[in-house]
Amino acid sequence: MTRTVRGTVEFLWEDADGVLVTLDPEDPDDPNTFQVPAELGTALSEGDRVEIIYEPVEHEVVDPDSGPSETFRAAVREIRKL
Repeated sequence: MTRTVRGTVEFLWEDADGVLVTLDPEDPDDPNTFQVPAELGTALSEGDRVEIIYEPVEHEVVDPDSGPSETFRAAVREIRKL
């Protein structure tokens, strides 16, 4: 099931895996950080208004103190400039 978040791009960081995008979302309960493939993220600039369509995907996180736990990460499917 896909979900949508709208907001303003606050910060972009390129790395070997793509682009890390931090948003100021319209709804404060929406996620605000996304790992985006390079082909989607390189067209963005700080200050752009965007809509990100993503799918929550289960992801295991290992905490050194409490061990593994299941959480969700946002698998980005599409980004649209508004």
